[in-house]
Amino acid sequence: MSNSDNSPLADTRRVSITAASRLSSMTASSTGGNTLEQKFVASRKMSAVDATARMSIARNNVNPDQETEITTPQELNGWFMYDFANGAFFYSVLNFLPILIKNQALYEAQKGFCGTCPDNEWAVNFEQSGSCALQAGCIQGNSYTNTSCLANDGEWSADFKLEAQKVNFLGIKTGYASVSFLCTVISVVLQLFVFVGFGGLADYGDLRKKMFMGANTVGSLCCIAVMFGEDTSMFAFNGAMMIVANVAYGFSVVFYNAYLPLLTMAHPDVTKVADSDADESALIETVNLVSSRISTRGFATGFTGQLIFLIINFALFTFIPDGGFAARLNVALCGVWTLIFGGYCFYHLKTRPGPPLPQGETYMSVSVKQVKKTIASWRELPQLFLFLGSYFIFSDGCSTMAGAAAVFASIELKMASGDILLGILLVSVMAILSCVIWFNIEKLGMPPKWILITNLIILGCMPIYGMVAMTCQWEFYLMCLIFGLMTGSQQAYTRSIFSANVPQGHEAEYFSFYEVTDKGSAWAGPMIIGIVFDRTGNYRESFSSLLAFFVVGIFFLLFFDPKKAAEQCKAFEERERAQKQGDENSKL
Repeated sequence: MSNSDNSPLADTRRVSITAASRLSSMTASSTGGNTLEQKFVASRKMSAVDATARMSIARNNVNPDQETEITTPQELNGWFMYDFANGAFFYSVLNFLPILIKNQALYEAQKGFCGTCPDNEWAVNFEQSGSCALQAGCIQGNSYTNTSCLANDGEWSADFKLEAQKVNFLGIKTGYASVSFLCTVISVVLQLFVFVGFGGLADYGDLRKKMFMGANTVGSLCCIAVMFGEDTSMFAFNGAMMIVANVAYGFSVVFYNAYLPLLTMAHPDVTKVADSDADESALIETVNLVSSRISTRGFATGFTGQLIFLIINFALFTFIPDGGFAARLNVALCGVWTLIFGGYCFYHLKTRPGPPLPQGETYMSVSVKQVKKTIASWRELPQLFLFLGSYFIFSDGCSTMAGAAAVFASIELKMASGDILLGILLVSVMAILSCVIWFNIEKLGMPPKWILITNLIILGCMPIYGMVAMTCQWEFYLMCLIFGLMTGSQQAYTRSIFSANVPQGHEAEYFSFYEVTDKGSAWAGPMIIGIVFDRTGNYRESFSSLLAFFVVGIFFLLFFDPKKAAEQCKAFEERERAQKQGDENSKL
């Protein structure tokens, strides 16, 4: 398509720039009960009002010829398709790869502890009879077999039981069920460097889309590599692939999320109202609805892709008798899936570059300065950082619970992978409905903040139920249904609220922090579950520890004020514009 000034694309750009100029001229200084702040208070969608509208203001720190290109249906469909693609990893692979690693690590623990006994016969719960000759552990009696210990009314000591469950992973001695959680913790440590140190680079030049594509490719190749990790001794290799893939896919989501405010800013519904004679409240309402609609549709598309991929997984586990091979094929297929559908996204998504690199700076120096500046901005944006802090806590609990539930079902309920897969399918179906149901509840007048809190309260009850009551498969499926009805809207409204209050021109920078605990990036939850399991050998107790994340996260979220967040973001942007204008004047 031609980019000349006479092209249709140039016309759409001018429309967007005109709309942005009008938005830029909006002021909160009018009187007589018509101030912008008062209109915000009157709005029934407080979390995405002023800040969302301000995302549409003509940006002083972007390339206007590119940044203001109108958002097309093809580009939106491309953006939605990446949620369709990455759901295969975050909601399928991160459920089944930990089970594969757990099973491989368990076999290695048995082999390492039992030595050469036939078929590594050994009972994890120390209640089944076995003939594996052990070398210690029976409190009463002189025999060292599990059968003899039980016959003499003896029992295995707690220390002996824990020792028998441990393996060496990357030089760390840990419980076999803790390996996958250790992988998650290590990946998050790496993400802290990658997300925060390099994510902000997407705000300069045309690197946003290039890094998006590169991160997705690395994650895809790591998933394909798991196909070759067949031997149980390669559980460490598969764990390493999980670490790198989690970092790479998480990094790609940083850039995916950074596109949300840009697409909202250039959406034709927004520019149409901005070019009209409509008052500010109508414009704010339009921008708010567009932001929520794009975000919720993105998640709905993602859960649709997840559902389709899980149906394929179900066929794999049903028709392939070798569960280990089916699990590895599932992970490798995810790599192919994200390459294909991610490619569709990249083909339709515009570059939408940021400004050129500041003179005399390198990408690394800019990144380091940007991180310091972002952290220091909490003084000007305390409400945004309050929300971010609350999100760090409750999102860690949500993400960990999603991944730990499959391992819980495998260990505590003795469910096969195919049965667990049915529960994950149920989550996918309910999550799609969740986005639709709660978006319509918002239309009826329930503020997004309270929708989010409602979701979190219900999700927070699940670790308690898992601790005291869940013993049957039907209970697992019931929890999957409820989890699905909550998690879809929880993710959509979290992203929408945060996106609405991110300062313009800093999308990738702030979403780098946001992504630290998004989806597969939880760290505290996996670490706590691993520590509790290593000390107790009881996965049910480990799972219940997640309750604390919801209690603390909801507590801090209660103090988040969307109106103050919007005002603080507006003041931040105005200060930046004034400072930049002053710098330009001083050069003249």
